[in-house]
Amino acid sequence: MLPHSAAGPGDVPRSPAARANPPVPYEHVKLILIRHALPERLEDCDGPADPGLTDVGCQQARRLADWLRDEQIDHVASSPKRRAIETARPLADQRGLEVEIVAGFAEIDSGSSTYIPYEQMRRERHEIWHHLRSGRWEEAGFTDPERFRDEVAAAFAGWEEAHRDRTVAVVAHSGTVNALVSHFLGIENVFFFGLEYTGMCRLRRNILGGMHVTSLNETAHLHTVRDTLDPLPAP
Repeated sequence: MLPHSAAGPGDVPRSPAARANPPVPYEHVKLILIRHALPERLEDCDGPADPGLTDVGCQQARRLADWLRDEQIDHVASSPKRRAIETARPLADQRGLEVEIVAGFAEIDSGSSTYIPYEQMRRERHEIWHHLRSGRWEEAGFTDPERFRDEVAAAFAGWEEAHRDRTVAVVAHSGTVNALVSHFLGIENVFFFGLEYTGMCRLRRNILGGMHVTSLNETAHLHTVRDTLDPLPAP
């Protein structure tokens, strides 16, 4: 909330009720949180794995930008990971915007030298998948989920101050989006919902300053042309 200025000599004294319930400003960021598109698979890198998008992922990113073409978006921000930046770029280029890179919006796996799309990891019963199922996060190169949520929430709180009264598309990761939404809703489980590649979630502040979640995991842009029911060809 913005601080209230102290009363001056000509100000009318505010009632106890007004002082106890100060008005909440509406100048808060309106959010479209987006998971990155499908990335390449990288294993045993010299440093943290940072894959770019596959051909299918590039097509998903273009469909996302086309779907949002007529919506008001004032700013585009991204995780520092290549897969997020490459997803954000068509959306920003469409509007002549620069992509703001926000270090605090990176994924929970930022310390891992291997990146395997989760659906492949699960299908193969990969060692990292077993680590995650057993809660051995550090062995997988991942951050502890609760600590990760606290770090993402702190990064968002500082970042939001610079984006009041704007509609912002933030391209990040399934873990990052889950961390933010579970934080806003007070849900104990950090990863409480599934988010598809380029799936979108919409959030806005309510009248009391809390966060409303208006949608989770919108994916219509992957399956149909906007304002029609005509299916798109498979990627």
